[in-house]
Amino acid sequence: MLTSKKDEIQQRLNSILEKLSGITFVPENWNEALYWTTLEETGLSQSDVLAKEEKLFFQQLIDLKWPWEHIEKLADILVALDAKMPNQQLKERAKNLYQFIQKESKMFSFEIMNKIGKL
Repeated sequence: MLTSKKDEIQQRLNSILEKLSGITFVPENWNEALYWTTLEETGLSQSDVLAKEEKLFFQQLIDLKWPWEHIEKLADILVALDAKMPNQQLKERAKNLYQFIQKESKMFSFEIMNKIGKL
């Protein structure tokens, strides 16, 4: 069965996010350099995540065709990264990503609201 280019891109992105989850959630495997190098495979850099102006960052995710569930997963990963390497920028970016999803997806999620509340 043939898969579309969009499906292939989504599968690749999901695979990278899964890899990032493993890097941040398993203490023995924690490697900050590997985390940022892996993130670059998605089209995002450390600078994009930590320093880019919020609206430009959100537009970058849209331009890269990130679906809502992958943006949420990225926010979850940033929260986990903040637990490993406390950084207010990571926490703020995750919170802003959750809020962006709530506003722009036009779908309300209690789960996302709970995640925002925990930050």
